[in-house]
Amino acid sequence: MHPRYSQRELDHLLERDHTLYSGVLWGLEGRRVELRARATSVLPGPCDVMSCVQITGMAKDIIKESARRIDAAFKKLKIPQSHVKILVDLSPADLPKGGTWLDLPIAIISLQAAGILPDLREVSEERFLVIGEIGIHGDVRRVPGVLSLAGLTTAGQAIILPAGNEREASLITAAAGHEGTAICPVSSLEQVVDYFKGVHPLPNALAQKIDYDAVVEKAPDIGRVKGQKEAKDAALIAAAGGHNILLIGPPGEGKTLLANAISGILPRLSRREVVEITTIYSACGELKEDGMVVHRRPFRTVHHTVTKPGLVGGGAGVPVPGEITRSHLGVLFLDELPEFSPSTLEALRQPLEDGVVRISRVGASVEYPSRFTLVAAMNPCPCGYYGDERCRCSEKDVKKYQSRISGPILDRIDLKVEMQTLSTEERFAEPAKDLSTEFRARVEIARRRQDKRFEGTTIPFNAAIPGGHIMDYCSFSASAATRYKELVDSHRITTRSMDRLARVARTVADLYNSDSVEPPHLDKAASFVLPGLLKVLF
Repeated sequence: MHPRYSQRELDHLLERDHTLYSGVLWGLEGRRVELRARATSVLPGPCDVMSCVQITGMAKDIIKESARRIDAAFKKLKIPQSHVKILVDLSPADLPKGGTWLDLPIAIISLQAAGILPDLREVSEERFLVIGEIGIHGDVRRVPGVLSLAGLTTAGQAIILPAGNEREASLITAAAGHEGTAICPVSSLEQVVDYFKGVHPLPNALAQKIDYDAVVEKAPDIGRVKGQKEAKDAALIAAAGGHNILLIGPPGEGKTLLANAISGILPRLSRREVVEITTIYSACGELKEDGMVVHRRPFRTVHHTVTKPGLVGGGAGVPVPGEITRSHLGVLFLDELPEFSPSTLEALRQPLEDGVVRISRVGASVEYPSRFTLVAAMNPCPCGYYGDERCRCSEKDVKKYQSRISGPILDRIDLKVEMQTLSTEERFAEPAKDLSTEFRARVEIARRRQDKRFEGTTIPFNAAIPGGHIMDYCSFSASAATRYKELVDSHRITTRSMDRLARVARTVADLYNSDSVEPPHLDKAASFVLPGLLKVLF
């Protein structure tokens, strides 16, 4: 009845158990999946392998789609039929398993349970992590989020993955605990089948030097912004202390260019940060080609028509990261700030405070990193020329326009700077060269001072000093303390504004390598922090 197997061999198939390890993407995280399989009964006659396989622990529609792709690939490779019924269990059962990451391990473990492929020795099962989508022609296709899944490996393990994902996955070797990880790219199911049969070994992509390509373009030099000395000073302070900044001024005077340039004067990314941001881009499917790495600070421009889920994240099932997570450790630029929906702007409050965004859905709650520098821009009035003879807006129009931005959002923007209309001489002046290099050097020195100041805490920079602890970290000289009280009294500012003034003054002092905050540092900070010092009505 079963010419390929004797009764003893069939009984032996029913006694064997099989295990493989894989992973799926949950938000930005890789979640480990254990595949366990066994033959449960002998069939009266042979049938196609996938027709004999029952899979538990997956959504029904995903099972059908995966099984169809694998079945078509088996037919292309002329895989023999199975003589046993097979159960494949995916654990943990309560973990949603969308996507196509599990195609390849399901195919391999099904062939093992059918007796078509030899089983791995038990000591070898833990050595492998297998992921990949199988095409109907038997090809193994790229999948998103590979860097997150590669993070599931431990030192000395091997990850079998689609060719075209290997350069991305190799970044994980820069992270502690992944030393000696082997990255084994495969282009076809036949290649993996032959490996498990012992026909030939799999390649290790790390056996040769790997080059990477940039995802984020180089920021323009801040020297290309003509004139606008005060705005450049504010940009320097914002980058040095992690402060959010609002650029106010008429159209066409460099607000967008300056915002873009700020990402280029932020400190260089560490290797850990490169992996962290590239993981985000990988999970979001923004690495269009293998080997693309985010090694520059992101700069994300968001149009005012963006939806709340598009900005902060959301969607059905596991919430998808929004623009604020894509701008993590970089710059989020909101142009035409008053044109944004009030509810969309209000959704920024919690991420601006905490540096993370928390999204809850039925059956799925996630937390995404969102520590970005907010750079917002706006015209001072509907026509854009408030304070100029060209302005035709009434005071009522101006107040109504500016009131679209809520007080709580403005309270979370430390610096507000007015950009001026350029003179003819400024417009024709030669741009300064390599000014970003000079600014970044000063920013990195200031950040090193802050790293030392906040050592042993979770505070990343001056802008994040929590309320109630301002004076723990902002050391004022006696004359600066007197000046601080004068500024607070004369402007009748709130406690929140007092704290903001102190934080910015601390950053100014850091830029001048001063251990204590002095009166000139306070005055510089006040010019960007305190109300009434701008022509606009804030």
